[in-house]
Amino acid sequence: MGKFLFSYPLYTDSRVISFYDKINLPRLLYYDQISSLTTSTSKTLVIGSNNTVFVESLKQSFSEIIVIDEIADLHYQTDKFSLIIFSDFSFMNILDAENQREAFRILLEKLEHNGEIILNLELFNGDKFLEDPSISSFVCQTEIDNEIFMFFTRQEYDYFSQILYQNFTLEILNLSGELKNTLKFDQEIRYTFLPEIKHLI
Repeated sequence: MGKFLFSYPLYTDSRVISFYDKINLPRLLYYDQISSLTTSTSKTLVIGSNNTVFVESLKQSFSEIIVIDEIADLHYQTDKFSLIIFSDFSFMNILDAENQREAFRILLEKLEHNGEIILNLELFNGDKFLEDPSISSFVCQTEIDNEIFMFFTRQEYDYFSQILYQNFTLEILNLSGELKNTLKFDQEIRYTFLPEIKHLI
């Protein structure tokens, strides 16, 4: 089986990791509800998370957590898990329905009886995909370690393939507003809807 998941190239930069940790924190706090699904002694698997805030928050609720980069790494896991979490929209990085079906097959092999699989999916917002793909839109900015991070995105949605093509720009400025660095990367994610997921399992 080949690699399914898109890996964020900028996540090798510690400043970018800090940026994503900070802007994603409000969304990740909702994961506190996960603790109600299973016991604190349950063996938990997290797939595709580069977010240290999220992983550390889970460690407060669960005693045994294993984090892997992508589904292919499950071949090296001999144990089964009571909870499997696809975090950071990583399931959406699987761009083909047959690959998604294969991913579920592998997950179910590693899931304990009555176990839970949690998919972190972004809800489809039609207005979002009416944006002009030639224009970069400002998303947010935050300050980390005396640097200002400004985040921009440009995107185009293919309604036939259900794939959103995204181009990200992260501008890093000093506190005087002087541009120090510009980082760019691309991402593709597929919007898979609930009725479709039911047919994939």
